[in-house]
Amino acid sequence: MKNKIYFVIVMLAGALQSCSDYLDEQNPNSLSTDTYWTSLEESESNLTSVYGAMLDNWVLDIEDEFFRTDLAHPGKRTNPTGAYLPWYQQRLLADNAAVGKQWDSKYRVIWRANQVIEGLNGMSPDLKSNERWTEQMAQARFFRGLMHFYLHNIFNDGKIIIRDKIPQESTDYSKKLSTSEEVINFFREDLEYAYQNLPAQFDQKTRVDAGAVATILGTSYLYEGNYEKAMIYFEDVINNGAYGYSLETDVSILFTNTGDFNSESIFEINYSIEHQLEDGNFDEQSFFHRLSRYSAPSGRNVAAGRTIGGQGILLPSAWLTYEYSNEPMDTQDSRNYINGDVTGQLRTIPLRGSQSIAVVNDTLSPYYLFNAPQVTAFDKTSFSYYKKYTNHDIVSAEFDTGTSPWKSGRNIVVNRLSGVYLMYAECLTKTGDINGALSYINQIRQRWGLQLLGVSDGSPHDFDGEVYTESTLINHLMYKEYPLELSVEGFSTRFIDLRRWGVAQERFSELSMTPFHLIDFSYTDAKGKEALRKQSLLEKGPGKKEFVEYTDAANAWASPNPAYLPIPQSEILNNQEIN
Repeated sequence: MKNKIYFVIVMLAGALQSCSDYLDEQNPNSLSTDTYWTSLEESESNLTSVYGAMLDNWVLDIEDEFFRTDLAHPGKRTNPTGAYLPWYQQRLLADNAAVGKQWDSKYRVIWRANQVIEGLNGMSPDLKSNERWTEQMAQARFFRGLMHFYLHNIFNDGKIIIRDKIPQESTDYSKKLSTSEEVINFFREDLEYAYQNLPAQFDQKTRVDAGAVATILGTSYLYEGNYEKAMIYFEDVINNGAYGYSLETDVSILFTNTGDFNSESIFEINYSIEHQLEDGNFDEQSFFHRLSRYSAPSGRNVAAGRTIGGQGILLPSAWLTYEYSNEPMDTQDSRNYINGDVTGQLRTIPLRGSQSIAVVNDTLSPYYLFNAPQVTAFDKTSFSYYKKYTNHDIVSAEFDTGTSPWKSGRNIVVNRLSGVYLMYAECLTKTGDINGALSYINQIRQRWGLQLLGVSDGSPHDFDGEVYTESTLINHLMYKEYPLELSVEGFSTRFIDLRRWGVAQERFSELSMTPFHLIDFSYTDAKGKEALRKQSLLEKGPGKKEFVEYTDAANAWASPNPAYLPIPQSEILNNQEIN
């Protein structure tokens, strides 16, 4: 059961930070800290509002960001249209509404964090000597640093506005862009403070701890290619027992409600449908998110006779669907056999694939209380669905989770231990320790019952027998392990990875020339009768009505580089210091 935290959004915490929004806000410091910041209970309430700002769907913007990668396709593949098309085609401009909302949502978190930081700094020396004061300051600075880290990684080549205080005068609302180096130094200072002053664990799992900060610091150094420095933080996350992290071995719960705050969760946004159900579907201050609606199938659950309540917008790409469905399994692992009998029949879909996506030939895994082909009409436009953000494990329709399928209480995991293992493995590979890298990758693969990498070590597992080099192992990480383990997770992780590896143009070009086609699939329906799903099972290669994906993305990367989002038009118009 979730360890819930109830967000108290106080009077002073509602302001947006983008310049255009600043101008309409009352000065939040008009109420003196002498009269307001009088106890650590009051400051705790304000700190809670920072966590509340993280509930905003636009902070991570999973529904848009992963269309810029090779992992997702927006809705109907035959004719993708609408608001998601500029993301998929990678032709985003400064006046795109979602670009502005991404910017505003992150600066809103920064605004609230600055309120807490300034309020805490105005407290008495006696309160400042309290351990709670230090922990609150460390949490506020973590979120301020994290949002600058996020903004730096996706906007304007890293040249963004550093907001380190609440504006006092109208002239303070306009600020110049800082250099990328200045932004890095700023967010690292905040994160280092948080790392040194946060405990290994809080009683409330909803609060960030030092392990979460170490993960972000390590990631920041990895992103700039400083592998030795990154490894220091990743080793702390992996080896420091005080954090209590371990790979989750019960893979059946990883992407389910039961798996909220499991043993490998490092940073998780805690949602709930028990509060504020009266809020509108797009109220970003509410406790729910919309990702279940976006990634669940449209139409009816045929077996249950229910309308599922999804839109089928956030769909797995064709190549990813194929790879999930065809990863080589460890034939010595009983979990890979029907009924667990190693002398019997192998599963049709490997465990990692069956937990991550729904496909028509997965007749073993539960999907909206039945199995996949019994539930929905997979077809040429929707031959796979993401499971990670749906409530498929507990209901037959998204309507059953609350008053609307738009409102989901599923938690969103931003960082987890397997991701740190992969980043650490990348660092080990780049610094010459191939065997060390293989050991961490294989720990992840073993928990999924997948064939292990490298030459057999004599253990009772299947190995692929390949002697890996730095080049071949990095390729495996880039095109197999990272995307299959962490698809549509985190903050823009895949897009940043493709950019920093320098492979985006090559990747999209390759995929734009890789054909797929669909064939019919026979199955047993919920009444025990033989049935057929036409044009529903994906196969790779030429065939009848073959198709390719990512032609537009390949063309975009062949022209002026779309590697960063532009500064939003609203900021340009209202900030006099931006030319």
